[in-house]
Amino acid sequence: MQYNPQKITAMLLFLVIASLLLISSVSAAESAPSLLPAVNSSPSKMQVAVFINSIYNLDMVQGTYSIDSYLTFRWTDPSIETANFEFMNGEPSSSANSVEKIYEDKSGPVKEEWYRVRADFRVTPNNMDYPYESGILPIEIENANLQSSQLIYVPLTEESGMEPGFVIPGWKFGTPTFSVTDHSYPGNQTFSQISYNIPITNDALASLLQTIVPPLIFCIIAALSFLIRVDHPELVHLRYVLTTSMFISAVMYHFGQLALIPGLGVLKLFDKFMIAVYLFLAVTVTVTTLCYLAQQQWGRPELVKPINRYGVVVSILLPVVSFWLLLVLI
Repeated sequence: MQYNPQKITAMLLFLVIASLLLISSVSAAESAPSLLPAVNSSPSKMQVAVFINSIYNLDMVQGTYSIDSYLTFRWTDPSIETANFEFMNGEPSSSANSVEKIYEDKSGPVKEEWYRVRADFRVTPNNMDYPYESGILPIEIENANLQSSQLIYVPLTEESGMEPGFVIPGWKFGTPTFSVTDHSYPGNQTFSQISYNIPITNDALASLLQTIVPPLIFCIIAALSFLIRVDHPELVHLRYVLTTSMFISAVMYHFGQLALIPGLGVLKLFDKFMIAVYLFLAVTVTVTTLCYLAQQQWGRPELVKPINRYGVVVSILLPVVSFWLLLVLI
């Protein structure tokens, strides 16, 4: 078989040219820009600052409060036109201009909006330690449309705070802090939620004077019955008047306080204290009854002094021990 050198050379040249064309076309396809825009998987960020001017209509028992504040929103994503925020644990006050945009600047790469907001908030009250009240007053904010895959909040701690001269008599405020969480809803929807949390506690001395002192006065008046002898029926009557009237006063006082506190289905600190008060008053009534029986019916006047003396001890120890057990066990 004879080979034609010219044909072989032409065939090799054709193969080389075809290979070069194939390689160049593949390289061009790889380097050509895609027609589909690249998808940015990272959500946009919006910075948030909160400055508290004042807190009013505070009711920790019901868990309601109103706040006058400045809100600042700052972002760089040009596709976001406005902050479009909403409160998740409250709503703007019914007064006019409760949410007022006081400043905006969207001319540069950094967009910014400032709001003056007067809003009413609510939180689940924790009255287990009543009359000692403490808790957190949160301001919870979410975007009305953009989910956490599109927008996340970032706190501006340096630009946030409270008016230094603001005070509420009888209350103490701690240093507010931010928290950012993903709040999920049915339908696989998750939104970035930023919360500005304001710690608050009431004055312990004021709480004692308002709630604990009156029952203690009832007990002191009832304790005077131990100083009254039971030699005559009119003295026994006087002892009963002191003890039973204080018992009734304590019950009415307790019911009056319960009307102010939402029912929790469990014993609160104040309830445990009142149980100890009831035990003290019940012992005073019991001791008066036993002294009367020993003096008038049993014919054992020598038992009156021991009953009265040990009654004083029991009336003090039983409420104290019972109150301690309630604190430990319940």
